[in-house]
Amino acid sequence: MAEQVPTVVEYAGQEIYLFDPVICAPCLLQLCEKYSTECVNCGEMIPPFTQVGIHKGQDGVMQFVHMNTRCSTVGSAFHGYWGKGKLHNFIQIEAC
Repeated sequence: MAEQVPTVVEYAGQEIYLFDPVICAPCLLQLCEKYSTECVNCGEMIPPFTQVGIHKGQDGVMQFVHMNTRCSTVGSAFHGYWGKGKLHNFIQIEAC
């Protein structure tokens, strides 16, 4: 039986829709439990395979926020893609 796209699970009060990679629902839930990180603005979990905004915290430590109107206080100047426990495709747009 072929997997259905997207894979949909509920995790930490959020509906998670994953189109790529194609994995089963129990595997997606396991990835969420293992690799999610906390949003520094709202305290809710950011699951893997999600766009994130980035704050530079003390000592250069990166802190992550949801890229939505409620949480993103960084605008689009600092953003990336939260993967399996690490940041991918970090973009920093310098102001003129």
